[in-house]
Amino acid sequence: MGVALYLIILSVKLFSLFVISTVVYFRKEITSMTGMMIAMTIGMSVGLTIGVIFGILFSDSFFIATILGILVGMIAGFLAGIPLSIIAVLDGILSGLMGGMMGAMLGEMITIEYHDAMIKIMFFIFLSMILILLRMIHQEVNHKANFIRSLFTTFVV
Repeated sequence: MGVALYLIILSVKLFSLFVISTVVYFRKEITSMTGMMIAMTIGMSVGLTIGVIFGILFSDSFFIATILGILVGMIAGFLAGIPLSIIAVLDGILSGLMGGMMGAMLGEMITIEYHDAMIKIMFFIFLSMILILLRMIHQEVNHKANFIRSLFTTFVV
């Protein structure tokens, strides 16, 4: 997979940092429940995606893949939750831990011929979650939720 794998890892990092910087910018307008959801979504999706990649890259050492996936997920969840509240931090850390662990297990169990497909599927799921999360932040900041438009956007994404 080569260069594409590095681009996926870079994209995960950049999209996560974009959402975290958006959270920092709008931290006064974001409620506690929405902050918990943001931290949980970032921690879990980053942990799952990077955990699968590490599980595939370090397929000979399951321990290393699991620890690295857990650390990346926990750090992402922590960074997403720290501008908001301690509850969001705990939620982000725990979901990042769980996502990193599950991602590493999935990456370890996938057979060689499905490695590329699984990484692409997980990256697509990650992008979908990020877009829905940005939509949720936008609705929270603007304090208006049009159900029909929201439903249409969700199905289009």
